[in-house]
Amino acid sequence: MAQSGLPKAPGKASALIIAGGKGTRFWPASRENRPKPLFSIDEGTTLLSETIGRLQPLISRDRIFVLVTAAQKKAFASAIEGVIPVGNLILEPEGRGTAVAIAYGAALIRKRFGEGLLAVMPADHYIAPASGFRNTLAKALGLASTEKAIVVIGVTPTRPDTGYGYQEIGATIGGGYRVKRFVEKPDFATAKKMVSSKRFLWNAGMFVMTTATLEAELRQHAPTLAAAADKLATLKVSALAKLYHQLDFDAFDRVVIERTSNVLGVKADFSWHDVGTWEGLWEAMGGREKNVTVGNVLTLESDGVLAHSNSRLMVLLGVKDIVVVDTPDALLVIDRTRSQDTRRVTEELKRLGLEKYL
Repeated sequence: MAQSGLPKAPGKASALIIAGGKGTRFWPASRENRPKPLFSIDEGTTLLSETIGRLQPLISRDRIFVLVTAAQKKAFASAIEGVIPVGNLILEPEGRGTAVAIAYGAALIRKRFGEGLLAVMPADHYIAPASGFRNTLAKALGLASTEKAIVVIGVTPTRPDTGYGYQEIGATIGGGYRVKRFVEKPDFATAKKMVSSKRFLWNAGMFVMTTATLEAELRQHAPTLAAAADKLATLKVSALAKLYHQLDFDAFDRVVIERTSNVLGVKADFSWHDVGTWEGLWEAMGGREKNVTVGNVLTLESDGVLAHSNSRLMVLLGVKDIVVVDTPDALLVIDRTRSQDTRRVTEELKRLGLEKYL
């Protein structure tokens, strides 16, 4: 039963959490058999469990779905056990991009529950507080229901960031606004001007809509995918894999969002970090004010550090702006500002035939 005072979704809403990907920039904590969404950020919870938890009770656990590739079934099945129904783990035969993933996941959800509201989001964002997220999502669900539009969430920028996408605020509609345009990863000078104008928000990569709106948008902008979606929801494993492999589409943003004029936005009532790198995690956990340590770590005369120890004592003395991640079989030490380059490590390991560390 929902607690009093908490927002309620208009009608029955479902959530589709996209949890695919290997998270190569979080090596060595993230591996092929333990993807980034299953990474524990504080030795207690994972990014996925945090994502599922903050949806409730706005969206009931029986309507929360997690989509992953079939190769990741074992890891994720274990992670969701006792958290959401095991039947709510959606397996795509292979990763074919978010447009295909969303079309497939939505088709399965519609097959089970009929037409309704759907909130789509990644599994690996760092968001606080959860109550602010639920309030924002409730507004987005209401707007999507009344306006029959795709609703995105915009976050007030705290700095000019060239790694994020931006959305420009247009005319006010209901409790939200019309999105005038999207700007993907601008250069620093452009990002600085946009942030200063106060007309731009970070794009949080979440999509809220009715299943009917999604179907209509796919039919307009990706008719082949729209035609395949309902069929995908009825096929057995081998036939599903064959058809899935034939689908070749870009990300949902490019296939639909950047082409349609039917996009509204709501402003986030929460802080948000797209935790794409170790530096992103450092920042999300307050690294600009202090060192961030997880596990058995002692820092002395050190600054700007992210240290993650699996078990043994880690001592850092007189170091600055580094990431140190210790796991049972691998140790990473990297300049924190170069954490985007961590994927080069996994590429080199693969080239050297050291797949056992991937």
